[in-house]
This record gives sequence, structure tokens and C-alpha cells, in this order.
Amino acid sequence: MGPDRPSGSQFMKKKNLISIILLLSTVLACRKEGPQAAAPLNFATEQTKAGLSTVFENFKVWGSSVWGSSSSVMEGYKVYFDAATGWTYTEVPGTEGQELQYWNYSAQEFRFHAGAPLERVKGIGESSLEMEIFSTQVLSETSLYSAPYVVLRKDPAYGELVNLSFRYANARVNVAFRCVSDREVSIEGVKLLPPSALADRADMSIGYDWARVAADAELSSVASRALPELAFPDMQIAGDAQSFSESPLAWYMVPDPVSKGQWRLSARVDGVDKIIPFTVSKPWEAGKSYLYRFEYTDKANLVFVGTSELFIGEDPVDGGEHNFS
Repeated sequence: MGPDRPSGSQFMKKKNLISIILLLSTVLACRKEGPQAAAPLNFATEQTKAGLSTVFENFKVWGSSVWGSSSSVMEGYKVYFDAATGWTYTEVPGTEGQELQYWNYSAQEFRFHAGAPLERVKGIGESSLEMEIFSTQVLSETSLYSAPYVVLRKDPAYGELVNLSFRYANARVNVAFRCVSDREVSIEGVKLLPPSALADRADMSIGYDWARVAADAELSSVASRALPELAFPDMQIAGDAQSFSESPLAWYMVPDPVSKGQWRLSARVDGVDKIIPFTVSKPWEAGKSYLYRFEYTDKANLVFVGTSELFIGEDPVDGGEHNFS
């Protein structure tokens, strides 16, 4: 007599059980490998911190997710650099009450913007940032704001590190000299004299237009105009120089509208006092560098040559690279 055959009902139960097991295996595999496995929102790692944290070790950020309408996920979170964990907004002093946030794969996009350092961020909202700015020759006393960061769900960067690109709220101002004589020239007591006293402290408003993915910065108020001049270190300029020698110590200025107008360079050239007039044709702008160049010749002595303008801090780099130097 042969082995018992399973009844029809037993066969169907086994078939259904196998189907359920296969279905559960598929679901678990999808949950493990698919995008639904939510990743935490992080900003950088120790390897990508070299830019911003060489000057600042914190910033304040606002993050939103968009799913029909926007919903904030980080309302002015404080982010710190920690040697052990990299950029973090939880579990270090100063982050009390802040919870780890995750990518939402139901959202259409995420948006982020930030200001650095923390102590110069006076306010931050979904599309706005208020910052305090100082005129200074010390790099760590400058202020920075990020470019708008938008990542769509279809983008490869969705679910990855949020790499903010910071730019300067200050304008960089410096002088440079070239000597076309066959002898070295000493230039001392170098000062730039503006048309009127310049702002040394102000507030800046940065508005974020998410449709254009753009940030528009303008001064909202000037707290003080107490800089009658900009002084620079003494310099020795080699003879027959092929290029301009830039002062080793630049100014990082409030981008003051009164910077436009008639200026003068005051300096002692080989012990002889000189005053050189020149014109600044348009006001300084945040994030730009202004290099005022002067040339010495035996015939004309010292003359103004021109202005070199460059954008500063525009290239996006992991972790918020800055390139003021």
C-alpha cells in the first residue's frame, strides 16, 4: 500500500503557505534594498569638513520637505562639528531638544539653507535668514550664508549627505602694488580713504527664492559707520616685477552702499608721502572680492591702475568649503 496522499484541502493549505512565505520574502527584500528604508539626514563627514570648520565649527540650518505643501523638518537646528562624529545636530552639547531627522521618500523634494557661525544668525525661517556682519581683518569674524540647496526625489543626491555651499556675506577688499623700476620700492603707511565713514557693523537679510533656486542678499540696517579709513601693512615691492603683490592682510567689509565714490590711497613711497585719487564706480556686493591695483614707475611714481573683481565662495564643495584667503 503506497504512502498517503494529501487531501485537496491540505494541498491548498501548503500552497497558500508557500505563497505567503514567498510574498513575505519579497516584501522584506524590498524593505531592505528599496528606497523606503529611510536614511538619516546628515550634512557632512569628517572627510568633507575641511572647508567650513577651518574657520567655524557650527552653523544654523532650516530644512523643509515638500509634499504638495512644505513642512519644516529642521526649524533653526544648531549643527556642530565633532571630531568623533563629524557634523552633527544631536548628542553633543548645544543640541538639546533636537531629534535625528530622516529622509521622507513620500516627499517631492527637500530644501535647506543655513548661516554661519551660530552667534551671527539673528533669525532664520523657511525662506529667510537674518545675519549680523562686521567689518574686520580677522577671517573668523566674518559671516557666511549658504546657497539654497534643493534636492528632488528623483535626484541621485536624494537620501545622501546634504552638502551645503557657503558664501560670504562680507565683501573682501585689498590693495596690490607692482614696481616696473629696476629698484626695490618701500611702501609704508598704506591707507584707503573712502568718501565717507564706512559701516563696521550691520544686519543683512537673505531671501531664498525656491522657484529660482536663488538667494538675494541686502543690508537691512546699518548699526554703525565708524571706519574713516582702511589700513594695510607696510610692503617691500621688488623691482621689475611682472605681477602685482597683494597685501598679506585684507579687509572683509560690510558691503556698504556708501563705498561708491571718490577714494584716495595714502602711502609713503620710499619715505615720500603720496596721495593717489581713484574712483569706485559701484558699491561693494556681498561675496565679491575687490582688489585695487597701483603701479610704481620712475617717471610717474605711483598711479592707480584699476580694480580686479572676483566672485568669492561660489563653488559648491562638500561640507561648506570657503575660499577666502
